[in-house]
Amino acid sequence: MSKSEANLNKQLSSLQPDALIELFEIDFSNMQENFEQLKDMYGINVGADTVYRFCSSVNSNNPIVWQGKSYQPMPIMAEGFESKNDGRFPRPKLVVANPDGIFSRIIYNNNDFVGCKITRKRTYVRFLDDENFQNKNLNSEGKNPFGQSDRDSYLPDDVYYINRKMSEDKNGISFELSSPLELKNSWLPARKLYANLCTWTYRCEIGCGYRGLPIETVEEQDLTEGFELNQSAGPGIVSASDYPAGLDDIPEWSKHGKNGSPESSTGYSLNDVVKIISRTSDNPYHRAPQVFVCIQDHILPADHHPFFDKEYWLKDDCSKTLKSCKRRFDFEATNEFDRPLKEHNKASKDSILNFGAFPGVAGYGYEM
Repeated sequence: MSKSEANLNKQLSSLQPDALIELFEIDFSNMQENFEQLKDMYGINVGADTVYRFCSSVNSNNPIVWQGKSYQPMPIMAEGFESKNDGRFPRPKLVVANPDGIFSRIIYNNNDFVGCKITRKRTYVRFLDDENFQNKNLNSEGKNPFGQSDRDSYLPDDVYYINRKMSEDKNGISFELSSPLELKNSWLPARKLYANLCTWTYRCEIGCGYRGLPIETVEEQDLTEGFELNQSAGPGIVSASDYPAGLDDIPEWSKHGKNGSPESSTGYSLNDVVKIISRTSDNPYHRAPQVFVCIQDHILPADHHPFFDKEYWLKDDCSKTLKSCKRRFDFEATNEFDRPLKEHNKASKDSILNFGAFPGVAGYGYEM
């Protein structure tokens, strides 16, 4: 038995052990490519590190340092890690504070953190790094006054994955965690099939493949016409002639505006269409383009990022229903996946609605 193990066992068996410190890590590596967008809007530089470290304990106004890494103080509650005697895996609950909606902004368009790795670390105060005790007014030696710093004395890490978001409000966000052992299970078929619901990632090159113009929001608000915020500003209508090649002709959003530059920033106008594509991932699902329609003029694009500002932008999205799918595809065309809609008018949309096909299960004859 090593000295570190002996020190830990002594604390575990002590009648008066030191305070136990809980530290948490969230591994964002599976969604890192989206965080670059947060820099432009809010200056949140989450992309600097794939792991965010936090804890409910405070060291005056400073983070807790453990094994050379800093854990930012944040109100947090974690419970349900205990193993059950009925053979079921524990499903812990993690509640994280949501100051100023900062986590709401991050989880937006990031699938509610589902699949992110959560690691709970635990150690005793007496083993914390000496860096936590550098206040010369209280501790002239700069050493851990409660014991001896030992980075190898800690309880085994608890590793879980975010299974789902349970609730969200201005005070906090709660997540349900699941054991990695549950992720070992396999299902046949590997992708669940539903009679009236598409499971493909919208606009992804694998599966859906839609490369046309914006059609509607996830709430089925029309994005072809009539989406203007103020009627006095003019009609909200996307002209198909401005983007004859569909997605290929839609420009990427820039914090400098349409045709702007760092030296001369311009804004965006009603009816402008932009796209945002991740450039930092080889995963085709992560690289699926996201398309937005401008619903009112603005001069400073960086203050109205499409990801976050719904008063200026509406996102083209699919409600995953057969009706939504048939609004986007005309299977009588030569290339059913690459062909954008001919025109944004009733006749064109009606011809597509009457066809009755579904890309996720194309050829199976599903009808409305």
